[in-house]
Amino acid sequence: MSKYALIWAIAIVSAQVSFTGNTETRIGESSNGFYYNETLINTNLQYDAFTNWIQLEYSDPPELGRRINGVRKLRLEYENGPVTLKLGDLYEIWGRGLVLNSVDDQPIDRDTGIRGLSARYTTESFTGQFITGRADISQSTIYALDYNTRTHNYHLTYNLYGLAMNKLLGNHELGASFLQSLEQHPVNTFPVDTLEVKNQLTSINYGVTQPSFDFYAEYIMNQSFTFTENRWERHKDGRGLYSNLNLYLKLFSVNLEYINYHFGDFDPFSRWNMVDNYGYYQPYQNPPIAMHIHENVLMNRISHQTDFNNEVGFKAEFMGSLAENIEFLAIFSQSNRTHTWLMNEDYSWRQQERLSFFPSFEPAAMPFKDFYGELTFNLLKNNLYLKFGYADSKDITDLLQNTLTDTSQTLTYSIASAKTFPLNISYTLGNGWSVDAKLELQWLQKGYWWFEKRNNVIVADSLMSIFLNDEGKRVDHEKNSFISLSIAKSPKWSVTFTTDQASIKEAFGDKESIVNPLEKLLGVDQEKNWVNVEFVYHLTSSMRLSLMYGSLKGGLLCTNGVCRIIEPFDDGFKLGLTTVF
Repeated sequence: MSKYALIWAIAIVSAQVSFTGNTETRIGESSNGFYYNETLINTNLQYDAFTNWIQLEYSDPPELGRRINGVRKLRLEYENGPVTLKLGDLYEIWGRGLVLNSVDDQPIDRDTGIRGLSARYTTESFTGQFITGRADISQSTIYALDYNTRTHNYHLTYNLYGLAMNKLLGNHELGASFLQSLEQHPVNTFPVDTLEVKNQLTSINYGVTQPSFDFYAEYIMNQSFTFTENRWERHKDGRGLYSNLNLYLKLFSVNLEYINYHFGDFDPFSRWNMVDNYGYYQPYQNPPIAMHIHENVLMNRISHQTDFNNEVGFKAEFMGSLAENIEFLAIFSQSNRTHTWLMNEDYSWRQQERLSFFPSFEPAAMPFKDFYGELTFNLLKNNLYLKFGYADSKDITDLLQNTLTDTSQTLTYSIASAKTFPLNISYTLGNGWSVDAKLELQWLQKGYWWFEKRNNVIVADSLMSIFLNDEGKRVDHEKNSFISLSIAKSPKWSVTFTTDQASIKEAFGDKESIVNPLEKLLGVDQEKNWVNVEFVYHLTSSMRLSLMYGSLKGGLLCTNGVCRIIEPFDDGFKLGLTTVF
């Protein structure tokens, strides 16, 4: 009788338990000595009101980051009516992320998650959430020892707690949040010292939704304190503002975004020094950015890196249909720092002028602007997909000199500007066959702009390019191209050939580019070309195998305004296996 009771109990439990997950294995090795081998396993077990998420990692070493062999993430959730409890690794966003937006962005090895407890109470018109825990956040910086591009070298710990509440009143929503963290902050002293810093973030937000528009605004105040002589002393105050307006018109829609982040004022030489500057913007915030995140490869490599401590900007986006099968998109974004900067006689900096709340292109405020437009066509009974665009960007990345006297001014800054033309063509042949082609052309300008004026006469106003041709002479532009050609047989396989070309030889550290057989077959210069081919095969509907052989250029990879340098990958293979169960 007991045997039948056990079988009956197992049958009942099995009927109530749901188990899902996925695995991802990635292996790569290149001829320049780079090797990685990493596997991620995600499991989700659901039983009645409980859900359990466990992520295992086996990396020796990973492509980016530190080695892990064992449990990487875990979380237990309980949901019963309006109550939701979470225990473990938490990834939450409050409002638009001005106070809290914890993320796990593995392509750039950025993890700002919190290990702790979350309690949420939700009804039709009210949401409240309490969170407490610890965040261990690693970052890369040249201002700390042992900097390299593959593993973070600076680590911060935060013990934090906070409360967020939102109330819905008809079409209107009001919200408020508070988050406090106690930070252990290592600074550049000898021996290395650790400061205790308390950060307090408080925000209010308002949103309204109507058939023809919706609007959202959030304002944040930051206060930080340092613990010295057995008491907390006020360190710095800051604030931030984000607003968003969407208009839904008959023929097109408009999206307007505005940011004004003023958590700290740092001179042009120390603005990225996260080691010696503390109590300002916190890495678990991740607020919105006033710029378009480009899909094309060449534009992403020169993405603007947002200064979350000090930046004012806006983005205007227009989209709609010109005809039944023609759509358009136009985006303009611009930002700069809140002040212009002047250099003193001893080469220190001082703030020169506070700018307006609307951004301008004043070089001494290190501005950025970007325009992007595209047209999309669906032709031949939707068998032909065609998209082409145009991008024009200009970014003053560093201010090197700005001296001013009664009779003269000397201004020098680093600038990167580009004009890019992306094109994407896809054609469906029938019976599962399709071809796809992507072409990107770019004219990139990088260098140092020198402006000098004496007695109201401009004596210099020109660019010194950093690009040198094969003869060692400076050229105004670097010409870049990215071409990707694919053929696919759905749902089983696809083959993609990619070539990435630059007109100027580029150096990444001390390593020399290594020619691969594909480049030798095409007869191209391996120091200006990166060629690879990738084969993807679906073994089953839930198992995908990919194999890439060749070279990858590397460069800057940016997500949501945060950038990281990715090293080149020369003459090697990358193997990937993804399963879903």
